[in-house]
This record gives sequence, structure tokens and C-alpha cells, in this order.
Amino acid sequence: MDTPYLIFCDKKGTVYSHPYLRMAVSSWGKFVVPELDTLMRLPRGNTVFTLPGRRPVGFNPAIRRFETVEKFQGREVFAAASFLMPALLRVYTPAYVIKKKIKLPFWAYNACGFYQGIFYTTAVRVDRRIRQSPVFYDNKIIEKKVNYFLSRYPSNRLYQHLAHCALNYNCLAAKNLFMQRWEAPLPTARFCNARCLGCLSMRDSDCLSSHQRIDFSPRPEEIAQVAINHLDAARDPLVSFGQGCEGEPLLEAENIAAAITLIRDKTGRGTINMNTNASIPGNVDILCRAGIDSFRVSLNSPTEKFYKLYFKPRGYKFRDCLRSIAVAKKYNKFVSVNLFIFPGFSDRSGEISALIKFIKENGIDMLQCRNLNLDPQLYLDTFPGSKAAPRGIVYLLKAVSAALPKLKIGYFNLPKEEFTRFENVIK
Repeated sequence: MDTPYLIFCDKKGTVYSHPYLRMAVSSWGKFVVPELDTLMRLPRGNTVFTLPGRRPVGFNPAIRRFETVEKFQGREVFAAASFLMPALLRVYTPAYVIKKKIKLPFWAYNACGFYQGIFYTTAVRVDRRIRQSPVFYDNKIIEKKVNYFLSRYPSNRLYQHLAHCALNYNCLAAKNLFMQRWEAPLPTARFCNARCLGCLSMRDSDCLSSHQRIDFSPRPEEIAQVAINHLDAARDPLVSFGQGCEGEPLLEAENIAAAITLIRDKTGRGTINMNTNASIPGNVDILCRAGIDSFRVSLNSPTEKFYKLYFKPRGYKFRDCLRSIAVAKKYNKFVSVNLFIFPGFSDRSGEISALIKFIKENGIDMLQCRNLNLDPQLYLDTFPGSKAAPRGIVYLLKAVSAALPKLKIGYFNLPKEEFTRFENVIK
């Protein structure tokens, strides 16, 4: 197969394929032609975006140069990108030149091209499970399920909140709740002690957040009702505190601990997890004693100076995250690192070495590889450059796997039955 052709959009969102310019990609702002082994067909149900204010850049094989496209067939054109379904990790960001400064919404923008009637993207699968594939979500069925739960539990505000997430924000985790399968969300926290560069729900952000944050604190009884119904009935049941529609759940530790007690008084089935910034070690201790099963700790970098640039912590230090992990491990809890991966940054040699060291020193059980949902230009403008050339996302994954052969590498949170038996795709 040859390199796919460049794609782009006009102002109406119509997608075009260039007649001779080939697909170009970007690694930390440097344009390259993608290696053929990094390409895969864009899976069915994935999305193609237009990037307003940004001109597409393609590669001209005749003169072996990158070219910026201003117009096509007399129309002004803009760069295009794909958005990947869960379990796929992007390898490159789109190649573009900024014409007008417009901040993009918080999505993970991925390079995309077109060849012989097929869209291609640059990605690698990091988890063999396909449980959040778009083909599993029929909105007509989900709407019926939502109506059923709302009619059965009309006074439970958490069900009402998650119904809005499922029907209006297309939250796959919320949809799982109403379909009674896999991992379901338990948002609880109105407030946060960080100001993340890519916060999905911060109301006072200067970027367009993808949804609104929960505006109430559910009572322990409301949380427990939702959780028990899911854990008792769902396939591979798992519930998680710490969602995109809330702040930091550790700030609600007493409330959540009371809910966990109610849950475990009724059922021992399933897994109770928290996605967290791990900022309050004492509250981690409270949750461990209440009976939580696992924690997923989010990082954009294992290096403190880069962590602070992204998370902008308020009232806690990077060392508090390390202390929280130590507390969880003291109680033999399963701890994952949720690494926000950005091509050209996360695959620098220094970042790879620091990540391997962080995992070894802190006894991390699993590395979850996530695409960073952020305007690529915002990350480029915020973080310092580096003289070290990126090694590539595939290299990053293989280097970590080789250095830490017992580490689990994937995408999704694990149910406790898989804490020991999960097998990596990346070897």
C-alpha cells in the first residue's frame, strides 16, 4: 500500500481527498510522512473532525516537500482529523499550519488520510477488549433503558444526572450503566483541587469544555443504590468514582466511604474503583479501610515539573501523589497509572526513562495508555521544547514492556478477576 492521500474539509464540513498530495503527520510540531506500519483503517463508528483556523499540510512526493493547502476547487479549506474509539492509541497528531488562532474543544485529534475508498489513521491497539466500540451502543435501546430506570428510581438524582450524560453527552460509561454491563460511573465531586489544562468539565476554563460538571453531592444512599443495582446485575461489573463530569473524588472521601460501606453490606460482587489525582493520602487511607478495590492515578508525565504545568495543583504537591500510591499499596490495593499520552512528548527518551523508574519505585500494577484530549497547539504552546528527538509511540510501548515484563499495559480499568490474569497486547 502507498501512503494515503491528504484529506481536508471546507467550511461546511465536507471532506475532500487531495488528488496528489499525500498524508502528512506531526510529532511535536515536526511534519513527517507516516510509516506504513503505523497506519490502520479507521474503524467503523469513529469520527472525522474539521479543524477551523488551520490549513492542511500534505507531502508532495514529486518534489519531496511538505505543502500547505489554502484553497481547493476555489473553496477555502481546513485541516481534518480523526477521533479514535477507546483501546486505540494515536501515534501522530494532524499536520497543519495555523491561519487563525481558534482553540479547539477537548478531543484527541489524530492524523487521518484516504486511500482507495478507505479512511486510514495512525494508531496502535493497546487493549484487545472492544467493549466500548460504537457498534455496541444503540441509542434507541439505551433510551428505553434510561426511561425504565428513571421510572423505577424517580427520586435518585444520580440516575437523573447519568441519564443526561448518556443521552446528551454520549458518555459510553453512563450508557453501560443503563445497559447493565462492564464499567459504570459514580460521579460525586462538585469541586476540584487542580486546574488541569484539559479539564473536561471546568466551567471557568477559557476553552470549550465538552460537558458540564455535576452540581450536587449525591447522598451515600443514592450512590449505593446505583452501584448495587449495577454490581448485582451487570456483566463484568465495575463501578468507578472519578469521571469527566466531576471534580476530584478524594474531596468527597467521607461521603464515598459511607457509600462503599452500604454497598458492601449488600453485595460482595464486582469491583469498586476510583479514578483520581491521588492528592490526599489521608483520604486514600479512609477509602482503603472502607473496602475500595482499586485506584487509577492520572498523570500526564512522571516528571514533577511537567506534571505541574498540566495539572496546576492547588493545595497539594506531586509528592502527595506518591504518598497516596504508597498508602494504597500498603493495603494491597491494585494501582494503575492513567498516562495521558501525547505524540512527540510522551515518547521522548527522558520521559520514557522517568516513566519506567516511576512504575518500578512505586509498585504500579498497570499502565493505562490514554490519548490526551486537548487542542494539540495548546499543549505545544504550554510545554517546553526538547532537543531530544521523539522515539515514537510504538517504541515507548515496547520499551516499557521490555523493561517491565510483569506490568499490565492496557486501556480500560480492570475488574478484580483480571488483576492477575490480564494479558497484554503489547509485547
